[in-house]
Amino acid sequence: MTSTWNWAAPLPAGVPSTDRIGTPAVRPVPGGYILSGRWRLPSAADAAPWVALPLADGRWPFAGTAAEQNGPDLFVVPAKDLPATGRLPGGRGDSHPASGPASRAADVYVPVDVYVPDGLATYTTGKPLFASDAAFHWTAIAALALGAARRATDALEGSVPGATPHPPPASIGQAAELAAVLHDERLSLAATVHDLPAARHVPPQVMEAGLAQRVRQVAIVVQHVLTQAYQQILSVDTVGDRHHLVSIIEASSPILQQVRYAADILPPADRTPLREA
Repeated sequence: MTSTWNWAAPLPAGVPSTDRIGTPAVRPVPGGYILSGRWRLPSAADAAPWVALPLADGRWPFAGTAAEQNGPDLFVVPAKDLPATGRLPGGRGDSHPASGPASRAADVYVPVDVYVPDGLATYTTGKPLFASDAAFHWTAIAALALGAARRATDALEGSVPGATPHPPPASIGQAAELAAVLHDERLSLAATVHDLPAARHVPPQVMEAGLAQRVRQVAIVVQHVLTQAYQQILSVDTVGDRHHLVSIIEASSPILQQVRYAADILPPADRTPLREA
């Protein structure tokens, strides 16, 4: 998903510095990346909840493994974690609006040093997704998250390769209950998507708002299911072996991260401008 589609396309994007000292650098760490360097941030970043930070020339700055060199080159970070672009330091250590355009030079680069989870990294070469594609993106990411959670319930009941050979009856019963919750949520998502084309009398923004709310509900349900499944394996004696469910959650983490933020990262096309909101 993240390598095929540039879902960060509609976000305000910074311009990476090309100076020797300020050229952006990225370092893989467990679960994500450490991103550092200097970017010139657009004034729109002050009002947007998310900002996209690309690497210079779309390339990793240092030699690394083939996987690293072909890794993501566009990272999405919360705007609140970045220095304000059009603001000046206040007297109490906070910030206040700048007095006018003359208070900030046009080419000011700000230092950035942040952790970016796997799910919030993508590729500039991917097909751009814009706000008009929100329904597609939300549906795809929610369906993938439900599938990842179902893999977890299968592992909990021992029905996937590598799972605990003989899970206790309590785990099997819990897995069945969690699978039923996922089944109901999947049907609700399918019904919401199925009704979208038929609701001709409903304004598009109302339909998209309903789908966005359903995706948020999927994120809540998936988090609940994984939390319950993980609590179950904590009580299972695996004789020093690593439960297969842990590997499944780790492998699914990028998609689980993105479903939490999907409705905020890619707003519907008719959403009220952030400054007006």
